[in-house]
Amino acid sequence: MFNHGSDYTEIEPSYDEEGNYYAYTTYDVPAGSPLRLSYGDPTNPSFLFARYGFLEEDTPATFCKLIPPHINKDMKELGYAENKMLFYKTGDVSEEVWDILLYQYLSSNNIRDRRALTEAHQSGDYEAKQALHESYYPYTSQALLDHIEDFVGQLDKLSMKGDDRIRNIDDHPRLPLILRHNQFVRDTFMMVRNRNFGY
Repeated sequence: MFNHGSDYTEIEPSYDEEGNYYAYTTYDVPAGSPLRLSYGDPTNPSFLFARYGFLEEDTPATFCKLIPPHINKDMKELGYAENKMLFYKTGDVSEEVWDILLYQYLSSNNIRDRRALTEAHQSGDYEAKQALHESYYPYTSQALLDHIEDFVGQLDKLSMKGDDRIRNIDDHPRLPLILRHNQFVRDTFMMVRNRNFGY
């Protein structure tokens, strides 16, 4: 049994052909030091919470919860993946989030520029890609703000329901941890809103 480590881990797991498990230290560990391994991507605290039942509050970021109805090959090439579509606790937004917001907007409004975006990304033409982002920033920033406000609104409704039930803690023993998780996600989303929109 090892604890979860996000920034530093001492253990590297391994299996042999017969399925036997081996744990190797990644460096010489002093006596009395903890032995930790990673239970999963530390930028997805929701996964760690849902699967293992603990909240990784030191995580630097969280999945932005932007889930398009259809994810195609172009979107995957632009970086659509839970571990890349990130909101950071600093208020920063990953490049992949902006790329997907722009791709979604162009899919409905300008197929030619959508092709230009994917071609610029594939060829590594940062300047062409940046020019597209600047041209459409009013639309992508509005999409980002709409997403933040919609998701925060959903979290607030869930938290209000949870607050009503928390009086019955014996019936809902995990509820305080669920509410802490939701608050962590909400705080991260609000940092992004404050940094990008000033309120």
